[in-house]
Amino acid sequence: MSGSVATERRTGVLGSSVPRKEDDRLLQGDGRFTDDVEPARSLHMAVGRCPFPRARIESIDVEAAAAMPGVHQVLTGVDIVARTEPIGVLRPVPGAVQLPFYALAEEFCVFEGQPVVSVVADSRQIAEDAVEAIWIDYEPLAHVTDTLAALEPDAPVIHPDRMESNLLASNPQHRGDAEAVLRDADVVVGDSFQIGRVAPLPMEPRAVVAEWRPGARELTAHVATQVPHLVRMQLAESLRLDEGEVRVITGDVGGGFGLKLGLYPEELLACRHAMDLRRAVKWVEDRLEHFRASTHARESVHEFRIGADADGTFVAMTDLYTTDLGGQNSGFGSAQLSSIVFTGPYRVEDGAVERRVAVTNKTPVGAYRGYGQPEVNLARETLIDRLARRLGRDPYELRLQNLLGADELPWRNAAGALYDSGDYAQCLRMVAEAIDYERLRAAGRGPGEDGRYRGVGFTCFVERTGYASAKFLANRGSRYGAHESVTLRANRSGGIDLYTGVSTFGQSNETAFAQICAEVHGIDFDAIRVHAGDTGATPLNTGAFASRTLIAGSGAVREAAQELRDKTLRIAAGQLSVEVEDLEVVDGAVVSRTDPDKRVTLADLHRAAIIGQGLPADEQPGLEATAHFEPTDAAYAYGSAAAVVAVDAETGEFEIERFVLAHDSGRIVNPGAVEGQVRGALAQGFGAALTEELRYEPQSGQLVNGTMLDYFVPTASDLPAVELLHTEVPSPVTPFGVRGVGETGTIPPGAAIANAICDALAEYGVEISSLPITPELVWRAIRKAGNGGESREG
Repeated sequence: MSGSVATERRTGVLGSSVPRKEDDRLLQGDGRFTDDVEPARSLHMAVGRCPFPRARIESIDVEAAAAMPGVHQVLTGVDIVARTEPIGVLRPVPGAVQLPFYALAEEFCVFEGQPVVSVVADSRQIAEDAVEAIWIDYEPLAHVTDTLAALEPDAPVIHPDRMESNLLASNPQHRGDAEAVLRDADVVVGDSFQIGRVAPLPMEPRAVVAEWRPGARELTAHVATQVPHLVRMQLAESLRLDEGEVRVITGDVGGGFGLKLGLYPEELLACRHAMDLRRAVKWVEDRLEHFRASTHARESVHEFRIGADADGTFVAMTDLYTTDLGGQNSGFGSAQLSSIVFTGPYRVEDGAVERRVAVTNKTPVGAYRGYGQPEVNLARETLIDRLARRLGRDPYELRLQNLLGADELPWRNAAGALYDSGDYAQCLRMVAEAIDYERLRAAGRGPGEDGRYRGVGFTCFVERTGYASAKFLANRGSRYGAHESVTLRANRSGGIDLYTGVSTFGQSNETAFAQICAEVHGIDFDAIRVHAGDTGATPLNTGAFASRTLIAGSGAVREAAQELRDKTLRIAAGQLSVEVEDLEVVDGAVVSRTDPDKRVTLADLHRAAIIGQGLPADEQPGLEATAHFEPTDAAYAYGSAAAVVAVDAETGEFEIERFVLAHDSGRIVNPGAVEGQVRGALAQGFGAALTEELRYEPQSGQLVNGTMLDYFVPTASDLPAVELLHTEVPSPVTPFGVRGVGETGTIPPGAAIANAICDALAEYGVEISSLPITPELVWRAIRKAGNGGESREG
């Protein structure tokens, strides 16, 4: 009575839009976010921050604050340096010197908003008042906030004790001899592209509630994070605790987007205060703090070139780009994926890419949805349209000519990335057909009856989802693995409890994991309960980021569900006196295929296994399984988008009349969830493309629009209507053929809209080389073109 059935069972739940498990509690107001955690006798923390972009701390006088009624403790940098370790970097910049930093600055501050003092009091209001009462004498120092200016020889060196300049690292990659090929190319186009700095801006700000039980030597930290197990590791290291003494609990999280990766100073400070005071300590970020102390993203400058033969065949691409790290190296640092996908989905043999990381006196930059892929997509795709104009070619046809064919995959690009499978041209044809491209071309650009010009812009992209392996990460110094882990535990009610360290922040993993478990095991989807985000109850794992969770997690769920199913069937076979191969799981019971009257409920089988009664002689009590799964390769999602715009050439005002995206994320587990993920990412993509940018005043080094009044995040009414199309080409390198999907929508908006505007204004010779694209930027581009402004094409 042994044996195993096929790993994957078609129950119909996989690939269907079953309602999300998360939605019942969230829609009824029963979600439990960190701010909802209210331990008895909680105290509250406030943080005092540096008001200068760079300064020396001459002295700090906390006497008046410490004496205020209701104030329990004040900590300064001197205290923190003596009693903690620096906060560790989870993903170091390859080849870079280490830039350790403590939760509070001791002598030097390197960005506006850097924590300098922390106060714990009976209420947040008292703590804020106490912060105001602290006298800090600063000596402002020379600063630099411009990404490229920071690399000039005369720029003030921000970390002179560790660096000779502000260039943290340079990471070149190449295949072939791109420079030689460009010299021989019939035509070369190139430009410098500036991508604006943005704030991820999740609905729920960062938050922490820390509790310390000295007798048990147990620190419990409720943290709004995407990586509970990694935060646990960092807390233990920085607080000089054994990791077994730290428990991180992450309930519902109101959005992460990469911002909530790794340990922040405030989380460490709350824990340190809680340990000292033996009282629970709570801190919830306000929006002024968010704009100055939570990681920013995107800011970079790309010097991109494309070379082609006279017939339009791409022969080489190069990208020398500089990312802005800010004043410190955050947990994940500035974006790296521009290097991986710089050639896009095109047939390019010779290519070279170099990433330079510049340190500036601005808020540190961290991971954000897309992590470098939207930035490089703008540079490459706008240059493809310029190349088409230079050659007198249709940009749609030029792309089709150079896209890799399905029969050419797998393909290793010039950066070494292995594209697994797909039909890139199909997505481009789908969006062209959806907008009726031939009709639009025949109608001309205008002006139309409304006086506006109309244009069409295309963009094609590939997107890396997941990691290749732990070996790949180890070569880059990353302090986490590529695997995911789950535990499945049968319960007496006939259900399965699924335990995962992946926290819940809108990505639908609870639902997807349960669908996969139901598909493999045969149990009803509704009988699966997912428990997420508690390091005290879940197996060690990596966390949710890099569009990797479903890829790695589905493999772990598959293996654990198969193990649980096999044992369940063996127990049932013994009770029913049939062969394992004759059994299946149907409607909450194990049933004989040949004699349906022979059946036993899952509840009865689970109870038997749990108490160890009625089992076959060779079976041990218990019915649970823990599995770990590491992918062998990354999977590459892909897609194409088309934008149709109408532009007023007098004012620069424009309207996105249509936006169509066709994409492939492999086999789709839940179509409704996929649609939601893509639309959510598109909203952030439109924001970065059209309205969002954090601006620093060069002379003062101050952030000038760090409020919700001044930072223009789009609302639902600001977003254009979006039409989504899907293809479903399974990946050969992942369980079930899935690919990640959470970041896809951030990639195409900027390039598609820029190309559409430039197409509409083709007779003006307008070129766009920066984000965000505002009416003022378009107006200035029109005036520049009309005044004979120099092109950067070579």
